[in-house]
Amino acid sequence: MEFKEIIAVTGVSGLKKLIANRNDGLILCELDGTNKKFYSNRQHMFSPLDNISIYTEDDTIPLLDVFIEMKNQVSTTPVVGSNASNDELRAYLGKIVPTFDRERVNVSDIKKLVKWYALLENLDVFKKPVEGEESKTASKSAQIQQHHAPAKDMSVQQQSVAKPRMTKNKV
Repeated sequence: MEFKEIIAVTGVSGLKKLIANRNDGLILCELDGTNKKFYSNRQHMFSPLDNISIYTEDDTIPLLDVFIEMKNQVSTTPVVGSNASNDELRAYLGKIVPTFDRERVNVSDIKKLVKWYALLENLDVFKKPVEGEESKTASKSAQIQQHHAPAKDMSVQQQSVAKPRMTKNKV
């Protein structure tokens, strides 16, 4: 499982793993692979964790970087519980990301962050994507696009289409 496959769904507790994509929604399952279910675009909004960021004073920091920093500092700064007081939660995030924007990051966001970290901690998904893998997929897609280009010496013939007959409708 990769970090980009994990999705937060509005109105549904917890995190889900992406199985398939359909035009009118997504097929998701629990993180352990059980309970596959279809979620409609009309009733839910989907947020891949890969697209979520934390506001800082200068810019934003991706959620994956925050999780990696939490994992690296777990020995010196233990993770607080999601039911801790507001001051404790803000102080904890201040130790992890010292430059987080205290006005735009709500306490409810920090609680979600701590809950999600507890869910994902044992799944080994806190890994940065290797740049070599991304470039390999980009080069493969470029090769596929080049392969499907039509030959220059090939001429395309247009077929003539007969016009439909006009008929008078009798009333």
